[in-house]
Amino acid sequence: MTVRDALQYGSSLLKVKQIDTPFLDTVVLLAYALSIPKEKLYASYPEQLPEKSFNIFRELLEKRLSGLPVSYIRKKKEFFGMEFYVDERVLVPRPETETLVETALEILSQKPWMLKMHDVCTGTGCIAITVKKSRGDIHISASDISPDAERVFKLNCRNILGEVLPFYKSDLLTEVPGSFDMIIANPPYLSKGEVSDMKNAGWPEPEIALFGGEEGYELSERLIRQGVDYLNEDGYLLIEASASQMPVLESIFKQTGYYDIEIKKDLAGRDRVIAGRR
Repeated sequence: MTVRDALQYGSSLLKVKQIDTPFLDTVVLLAYALSIPKEKLYASYPEQLPEKSFNIFRELLEKRLSGLPVSYIRKKKEFFGMEFYVDERVLVPRPETETLVETALEILSQKPWMLKMHDVCTGTGCIAITVKKSRGDIHISASDISPDAERVFKLNCRNILGEVLPFYKSDLLTEVPGSFDMIIANPPYLSKGEVSDMKNAGWPEPEIALFGGEEGYELSERLIRQGVDYLNEDGYLLIEASASQMPVLESIFKQTGYYDIEIKKDLAGRDRVIAGRR
């Protein structure tokens, strides 16, 4: 079997299973089985696939067909040009979360006095680590309620930064000491019904990283209200949420005393990030 044949074989299996991106997933898994960058795979089209590599590829396909995301299979996910370790203990970083990081970096570039930031519900640590990588002068800490997330966070810190950022096991900001110029968060924001549907469909990501409350925005609401006690004067709170939640979150921001409230769209044109100043 050639590489081309293997790609056709894999993508046809994933298509039958109604996987959203059958060809791309097949490319990534075959490149992983061959231990080569996926960009080099196309140059290998005419080549015969070694039997050992095909057997590995077939095992990877079986995992994908069972519903396991490619990122969990490979144990890594690219975010902001860096590779983060991921597994079933944490949420897989999403491209739309890059909008949250870009918004933070934009604000930080305009406010040179802002030197202390905290990342709530950090998970893999992709937000805190990416900001730290871009702005080494900023003191950044992180927190998560999940002890499993803490282990993944520290692993990614070591792998990418060569140091471990301060971490607090905390329900939002409850156990986090100090005050900050910026608080940033991608909290769980799915509703009870949405999480139930995903779990019934066999979705493998941890429920603790998905469930945001009965309506989905309750955790974000708590964070907005907590944030006023943790932000320094003129500090910013940035939260990722779904577009449908933005009107109610904007109202809560205003009721709680935030100003200069702004909503940012992701690359797909959907409202994705809300920011407010205290």
